[in-house]
Amino acid sequence: MILEIIDQTPYSSIYQDIYFSRENGLKESRHVFLRGNNLPNRWLDKSNFTIAETGFGTGLNFLATWQFWRCHVNAYSRLHFISIEKHPLDIKTLRYCQALFPELESLSEELLRQWPGNLDGFHRCFLDDGRVTLTLCHGEAHHELSELIAKVDCWYLDGFSPAKNPAMWTHSVFREIARLSDIGTTIATFTVATQIQQLLLDQGFQICKLPGFGKKREMLTGVMQTKPTIRVREPWYFPEHTNHSSKTATVIGAGIAGAQSAYHLARRGWKVTVLEQESSVAMQASGNPSAVYSPYLTASPSLEERLSLQSFAFLLNQLDELDPKQLFHQKCGLLEFAVDKQQSIRQEKISARSLPEWLVRKSTQDEAETQSGVECPFAGLFYAKAGFLNSSKWIRHLLDHQNIDLQLGKQAYTISPSKQGVSIMTLNNQILSNTAVLILASGHSMTWPEVNWIPFTPISGQSTYVNVGLISQSPMCILRYGGYLLPACSGHHLIGATYESGRVSSSPNPKADLDNFNLLAKYLPHLIDSRYKPHDHIQCAHHGVRMVSENRLPLVGRVPKQDRFIDQFQSMRKRNYPISNIERVYYPNLYLCAAWGSRGMTGAALSGEFLTSWITGEPLPLQASVVRAIQPARSLVRGLKRGTL
Repeated sequence: MILEIIDQTPYSSIYQDIYFSRENGLKESRHVFLRGNNLPNRWLDKSNFTIAETGFGTGLNFLATWQFWRCHVNAYSRLHFISIEKHPLDIKTLRYCQALFPELESLSEELLRQWPGNLDGFHRCFLDDGRVTLTLCHGEAHHELSELIAKVDCWYLDGFSPAKNPAMWTHSVFREIARLSDIGTTIATFTVATQIQQLLLDQGFQICKLPGFGKKREMLTGVMQTKPTIRVREPWYFPEHTNHSSKTATVIGAGIAGAQSAYHLARRGWKVTVLEQESSVAMQASGNPSAVYSPYLTASPSLEERLSLQSFAFLLNQLDELDPKQLFHQKCGLLEFAVDKQQSIRQEKISARSLPEWLVRKSTQDEAETQSGVECPFAGLFYAKAGFLNSSKWIRHLLDHQNIDLQLGKQAYTISPSKQGVSIMTLNNQILSNTAVLILASGHSMTWPEVNWIPFTPISGQSTYVNVGLISQSPMCILRYGGYLLPACSGHHLIGATYESGRVSSSPNPKADLDNFNLLAKYLPHLIDSRYKPHDHIQCAHHGVRMVSENRLPLVGRVPKQDRFIDQFQSMRKRNYPISNIERVYYPNLYLCAAWGSRGMTGAALSGEFLTSWITGEPLPLQASVVRAIQPARSLVRGLKRGTL
C-alpha cells in the first residue's frame, strides 16, 4: 500500500510522511507555492506560463494552482503544469484525497477523467478547454527531469522531506532543475534544510527565508540570478526554438499525420492551410475504412513501446474529448492471440511485467471466448480500451476547425524561403501558400530535395472486405492473429492487412485479398462458413502505400540541412562533439511528420501535439530519448558516428 489515511490526512507508508499539512492542505499549497512564487503577479503579463513540480502526490498543488489561474488570467493565456511522480496513486485513492476539499470538486472530476493511473512515462492532459496543459512524468525524479525539454518559469519543490526521501533532493536533481530554469525562474519549498539551501545556491539561485505555514516556522523561496553552464546530451538534436513571423502554418498532406498536426496548431489559435493533392482526404495510407488503434508492446521495455504507450493513452483522451458519443470510433477491445510458441513466449514476458490492467491483461482460452463472443483456439492478451476508427470521417472531423483551411486537389512542387517564412508553389510557379511554418506529412510522395535524402521504404498494404455470410461467428472485439478481423459493420467484416515491401503500385492486387483471407483461414478456420466460396464473398477494401523508416520508428521533428549538418559535425567520427552553431544546420521553418507505417492512427495524435509544442516553444510532451529516436536527423548522426558519411 502506498497511502494510508490517518486523522483525515494522507500518509505515505513508503516514506513515513504526510502528503500535506494536517491543519489545511489547500491553504498550505496556496501559502507555500502560490505566494512563495509571487503568483499570480508573475503570470499576469504572459500568454504562456510554465510551472514544474517535484512530487504530484494527491494533485492538491495542481488543483490549487488551476483554481487560482482561472481567477487571475485572461481567456487567451495558457498554463503548463509539469509534475514528477514516482508512485502515482490509483484513481480511487486520488478521488478520496481530493474529495477532502469540496471546493475543488469540479476540477478534480475533470482531472480524474484523464488520469493515466500508474503507467510509466510522460502523459499530457488538456484541461479547461485547452487553457491548462498538465504533463505528468511518472518515474524517478532525476531520470524524468533529465528527459524533460522545457523552459520553466517557477518550481514547486514538494517531495517528502529530505530526511525521509533523500533521492528527491540530490545534487543531480538540482542540476536538472537549473538546466530547465533561466534567469528570473523562481522556486518555493516548505523545507529550509541547510543542504537544500546550499544546493540552490550552487545552481545560481538567490534564496530567502519566509514565514512557513501553520506550525512550520519557516519556508524557502528563491530566484535564479546566474545560470550555470550545463552540457546538453547530443545537442545537435535540439536546435533553439525559432520565433516565427506569424501564427500561420501550412501542412502538406490530409492523412492522419497531417490532420493531427493541423488540428493541434489550430487549437493553439494558429491559422493553418492544409494542401492535399487528391480530391478527398485520407486517399493514401490513411484511407483504410476502419483503422485499428492499439498499443504496441514489446517483451521488455523499449523506446518503440514507450512512444506507443504514451501515444495510445493520449489518443484515448482525445477520443473521449472530441468523440464522446463514439460517432467516429468504436472502443470494442482487441484480443491478440498467441498463435505460436514465439508469440506465447513474448506474451508471457509482457504479462510478467505488471502493466496496468486497464491497458492489457492476460486471457486464458475460456476468457478469450467470453471477451470475443466466439470460439477461440488460443489464449492471448486483451486490450480493453483498443478499438477502431472510421478513418476518413475522423480525419474530416479533425480538419473541421475554424482555424483550418482545407484545400483539395492542390499539389505542391517546390518549397522556397520567403519574407513570411516559406512559399509553397505549383509546377507553374504559382504560389499555393505563404506561411511561417511548413509541415510535410504527405506519406510516400516525399520528393522535395529538402527531405528526399531521408531513408524511407515504401510498403504496400491492402485490406479486404468479407461479407458477413462467410463468417459463421461474428466477434464482439477485434481479433489479431498475425492479421486482424474486425466486428461486423454495414454487412461485412474488415480483414487485413498485407505488408509488401517495395511495392508502390497504386492499383489493388487481387492476390492480396486472397492472402488476407487465407491467413484468417489458417488460424481461425472455425469462424468461416465452408458452404461458401471465398472468391464470391471478398473484395478489396483499401489499397495504399505506407512509408516506414529503417528501424520502424516514425520521423517527426525539425528538418536538418543534409550537407550543412554533415560539414558541421564531421568531428563526430573522432567522438568530438561540438555544440556551437546548431541552429544553422536546420531549416528554420520546415518540419516533418512521416514514416508511421501501420501505426499512424495510434501515434499521430501525440506527434501532432509534439510538433505543435516544438513550434510554439512550449514544454515537449515526449522524453528527450524519444525525441532523439524519432528525429529526422538521426540517420545523419548515425552515419557520422560510424564514419560512413
